[in-house]
Amino acid sequence: MTESNSTLPVSTGNLRRFSQIGRVLFRHGFGFVFDTRRGRREKRGLQEMLAPNFGIRLRRTLEDLGPTFVKFGQLLSTRPDVIPEGVLFELQKLQDTASPMPPGSALRIAEAELGSSVDEIFSDFDPEPLGAASIGQVHRAVLHTGETVAVKIQRPEAGSRVESDLEIMRDFASFLDRRFGANIVVDVPGLVAEFEGVIRRELDYSAEARAARRFAINFEGTSEVVIPKIYEELSSPRLLTMEYIEGTRFHDIRPLTLRPSERRRVAEMGADAIFRMAFEHGFFHGDPHPGNLILTPEGNLALLDFGMVGFLSRGDVEALSRLFISVINRDAAAALRSLEGLGVQYSTDVRDDLVQNISEFLHKYSGLSVGEVTLGQALSELISIARRYRLRLPPVFPLLAKALVTAEGLARSIDPTINVYEVARPYARQLLAERYSPNALRAAAEERAFEYARYVEEYPEQLRQVLGELSDGELEVQLRHGGLDDLVGHVDILANRLVFAVVTSALLVGSSMLGAFDLGGPSIPYIGIAVVPFIGFMLSMLLAALLFVAIFRGGRL
Repeated sequence: MTESNSTLPVSTGNLRRFSQIGRVLFRHGFGFVFDTRRGRREKRGLQEMLAPNFGIRLRRTLEDLGPTFVKFGQLLSTRPDVIPEGVLFELQKLQDTASPMPPGSALRIAEAELGSSVDEIFSDFDPEPLGAASIGQVHRAVLHTGETVAVKIQRPEAGSRVESDLEIMRDFASFLDRRFGANIVVDVPGLVAEFEGVIRRELDYSAEARAARRFAINFEGTSEVVIPKIYEELSSPRLLTMEYIEGTRFHDIRPLTLRPSERRRVAEMGADAIFRMAFEHGFFHGDPHPGNLILTPEGNLALLDFGMVGFLSRGDVEALSRLFISVINRDAAAALRSLEGLGVQYSTDVRDDLVQNISEFLHKYSGLSVGEVTLGQALSELISIARRYRLRLPPVFPLLAKALVTAEGLARSIDPTINVYEVARPYARQLLAERYSPNALRAAAEERAFEYARYVEEYPEQLRQVLGELSDGELEVQLRHGGLDDLVGHVDILANRLVFAVVTSALLVGSSMLGAFDLGGPSIPYIGIAVVPFIGFMLSMLLAALLFVAIFRGGRL
């Protein structure tokens, strides 16, 4: 028996691309998603997901599907709350690399975006790119004023390719959601929607320019952190001109060539910048890997590539401070309430078990000194708890966790003896001081008073509306049953089989009656049965056989 929702709506323009995607999925062992038999499809899907090489095959599939899917895999690698650790390890290997554009292509794009010839704007423009990725590539150039700049140029086909792939990804995500539903713990359509927002921001170089300017304002007056200057008059949504920063990228730093005191200073400087962005500015770099950090000749830290950023509201920062207080007090219930304040959602059925697990986690680490456990270890265990209880986290918090763990990793790669907790301690103290300062307490009291006053003002009107609808017979109550969709599906299958059985039985009985009352006409040689009842009898046998096969394959007799 097939399902009515098994077809995948694909526009004619995307049919060829979808056929290519289908071949790639079959090649890497994911063809089961197209199986029309639900039981066999779900059983095979579970087997494949539990296979030891699932992560490797998923990574290779994304690589074969092209740059947009590679970037989607990179986004998935920032979501340890929903992706298993083994799969995350493989997805983190994905590299967004590409061959440079054909010679002269970048120059033509630059002239079209700037509205002038390259020679009029730059005294020198290196045709060889410093680096090339799937969306664009970067060239070094020199302005007539003598300033050295980096020019980021978007590939001409990037926008249309991404739009085409996004359309297919949305259709395919809906297809997977219909076929597997609650059996997939990952919200695939939600992840695709999140990725759509991220990739559109990456395609808009104006958004990256705005982010760079905001970072520059936040770090104004801080000599240790350098943000490249953006040349707005030489930038557009598809071209970005910024200050060229000389220096050594963090992944090229040789720690043993530095004095111990310099190693400690550089490591603390990198970690401090990430903590300051998150807990003081509420606006942080979402991808602070060693390739995006430069140690300048003056010994300062320069940040690059602002395509992926995260935002923390004032309420988020306050909720983090409450979480920090509850962790210090080892109060699991208060920690859970703080997580709720951060937007974390969970099923109420698991609340008691969740509090117990958080309590065990807090007491496990309470007896250890801050040097005996890394931030990565603690966050990894918290994330495993989140996966176990299917906690739904706002996307910004896995991104923040990745940024903090990356900051710790790059700091330890330069100075293995560094304690990032000591780097974070001043910001924790600042959060606590701000939380319990007289001004903060007065502001909180005023906010609560206004909130309660609003309730007192609104409740009489809301009560009047409810009583009015009740008296007019217009009050509606919406009832939602968690397992109703599955029940409807089973009833639908049962009804189909029942109708199938009734039609088969009627055909069998009718054919038997026609055979019993011989009304003349042609008959089957050697058997002596009239042709019409014989055909009806054989057809009913065939339909009955098909019905039994469907029942056996469904696993329910």
